[in-house]
Amino acid sequence: MSTTRLYYLLVPMSLIFMFGKGKEPDYSKVLPGVVKVSNSLYYDQTEITNLNWNEYLHWIAEKSGRKSAEYQDALPDTNVWGGNGCCDSVMMNLYLRHPEFRDYPVVGVTQTQAMRYCAWRTDRVKENLAANKKEKKAPAQYLYRLPSIEEWQLMYADLEQLPFLFGDEGKSKYRGMARFNLKRDPIDKMGVASTSNDGADITAPVKSYWPNQYGVYNIVGNVSEWVQEENMHVGGSWNTDKDEDSSIPQLSESASSKIGFRCVCEVMQDES
Repeated sequence: MSTTRLYYLLVPMSLIFMFGKGKEPDYSKVLPGVVKVSNSLYYDQTEITNLNWNEYLHWIAEKSGRKSAEYQDALPDTNVWGGNGCCDSVMMNLYLRHPEFRDYPVVGVTQTQAMRYCAWRTDRVKENLAANKKEKKAPAQYLYRLPSIEEWQLMYADLEQLPFLFGDEGKSKYRGMARFNLKRDPIDKMGVASTSNDGADITAPVKSYWPNQYGVYNIVGNVSEWVQEENMHVGGSWNTDKDEDSSIPQLSESASSKIGFRCVCEVMQDES
């Protein structure tokens, strides 16, 4: 397999946040896509994108073929765009595959599909580091997985009291702009052409809006995100009213145009 096909997944984000002092290890330079939260927890800076998912599908297709059960089981449900009132047929046909949406969060995936992706990502990262003789720079044991609700709440803590719109507390150029990709009122999708426009009628690119203190984007809004707890997702989406409490975990047994996910990387204690 050509590792160049996985360039987006396996190249670390350019924005690296350093935490701690002294000799505490920071593996965010070698574990791709994450920022350090603690010695044992690294968090994806962004939601998993359509590009990430298409790389996953390409790998399965090359390994097992497009007609294989493995490939078919990995396909997102594009019919989730039906009934959203936002150019349904266009979104069904283009959202997953069209280059215009490559940096948008993947949707239409179940919690089980998201968990399989995390396991696949762990294997590919280890494979890539070994191929590039960098495995000694990585932790002895680690895995990518879905975050727990508690871990998500840690990311949410500094956002909880922030108002939906920037006010006097923000820089003047941001005043009146939306902090999160949420629905401004029951009939609003895009808003009006003004600084209070949230800039998105549905999802937005994963590095839109403002990150939290760790450099993690869209913990609130854009898409709600699957977590470890069975059939649970949290964080609110582009279709969540701004006045709803996005921190309350929601139950869903099916895929949705409003639910995506991101991974955390858990670092186990290195053996001495």
